[in-house]
Amino acid sequence: MAKTLEEHLGYLSDGGKVARYRAAVGQTVQPGHVVVDLGCGPGLLGLMALEAGAGKVFFVEEGQIIEVARRTVASAGYDDKAEFFKANSFELTLPEPADVIICDHVGYFGFDYGILALLADAKARFLKDDGNIIPGQIDLELAPVESEPCRNLVGQWHDGSSVPGEFAWLAATAANTKHAMQLRPNELLAETQTLGTLELGAEVAPFLTFGAEFRCARDGTLDGVAGFFDCRLAGGIQMTNSPAAEDAISRPQAYLPLESPVPVAEGDVIRATIMARPLDYIIAWVIELPRTGQRFDHTTFNGMLLDQETLAQAQPDRIAALNDQGRAMRILLSYCDGERTIAEVQEQIQREHPDLFPSGQATLSFLRRNLAWVTGE
Repeated sequence: MAKTLEEHLGYLSDGGKVARYRAAVGQTVQPGHVVVDLGCGPGLLGLMALEAGAGKVFFVEEGQIIEVARRTVASAGYDDKAEFFKANSFELTLPEPADVIICDHVGYFGFDYGILALLADAKARFLKDDGNIIPGQIDLELAPVESEPCRNLVGQWHDGSSVPGEFAWLAATAANTKHAMQLRPNELLAETQTLGTLELGAEVAPFLTFGAEFRCARDGTLDGVAGFFDCRLAGGIQMTNSPAAEDAISRPQAYLPLESPVPVAEGDVIRATIMARPLDYIIAWVIELPRTGQRFDHTTFNGMLLDQETLAQAQPDRIAALNDQGRAMRILLSYCDGERTIAEVQEQIQREHPDLFPSGQATLSFLRRNLAWVTGE
């Protein structure tokens, strides 16, 4: 919980972001509106909606942080206008359609925290035909980067000063990983470019591709590219994490590295292609330097450290068969008949299936972890 609280402290204390969402909510939510705070976290956006006069707010959150939302809303005196759903929204049915859906899953690059699928599903199932979504639109932006802290994310693995040489191969993994970095304006090698615009709530394309061409504003070293967003919350209310913007919110950018830095000169052209499978959270980036003929290909798929067994299990033509976890779950489900209590199910399985796992502790942990999900009220 300490890590969760630390993460959400950043969201709550970002004054620029909070002010913009408050303005967008005030402009959009009308007295009596039904509102969904999707992925509500500690409940800040839903609380804003209640303060703006919403008649009902549905707070939806899969994590335990929803208890912060529940207690905060109650202490503010709005518990009679709030309902809380600790659930994955894709598996949820709400009591009534909403006038407004609010969400802050914009991520670092705009689409990299699952907001596209989240809002497409929510619009189709939760929103009235004339309802509104906050945010409504995201412009994806990109810029080439020269940054020593960014360079060190990869270089620290093979510089020989701190990491044992046997682990130098992990530089390639780090170079195929999206990193959260807070960049400064002087770390950009060229003017930012807009890659494209995403309409939130629209059907999600399985594959996205964007291209941009940059001209270096100075001599320098190309360490990679940085992706960020300019987001329309409502009306003329915008929110960006661009390092070039004076009014940027304090959210990191998505740094996409090169494995080795490359010298560039003022006037050099840098071509970048960004490809993504948003439903799988996979991003690929291709960087080309026409003057030198260099080309660099990277993808977060290569940064996943997938073993051969995991790759084999993902093949669609693989014969489906239960593994040890699956067999244990089948046994567990057979005892959940709507009559036994959790304690009775746990006791009977431990007694009748002592070899469910190699150790009794493993069996107990499995039962405690899964009984909360497979039993009804």
